[in-house]
Amino acid sequence: MLFLWALAFILVLEERDLSAVADPVSVLPGSLGRGHWCDEHDTIHERLDIIEEKVIKTVEHLESEVKSLLNIISETTSNIPIAPGTPLIDIFDDTS
Repeated sequence: MLFLWALAFILVLEERDLSAVADPVSVLPGSLGRGHWCDEHDTIHERLDIIEEKVIKTVEHLESEVKSLLNIISETTSNIPIAPGTPLIDIFDDTS
């Protein structure tokens, strides 16, 4: 019976060693070998940071463009000469 317990214990230890080798995440703390997956993870985050900065700059640029276009439209519509006797039409007036 003692032999069976010893055999089971050895098999459990062997299985742990095999699973540790197959698992790339189980790098011992403090070891010099950072996994390749970690480098890829850092690279992806750097690329995402660059994309985020570009998106923020693009949104800010588009906001300023829209504001300037709205200012141009409001200035243009307020400076349109109206012929005498022409009825003013409110396009936002709901007649229904």
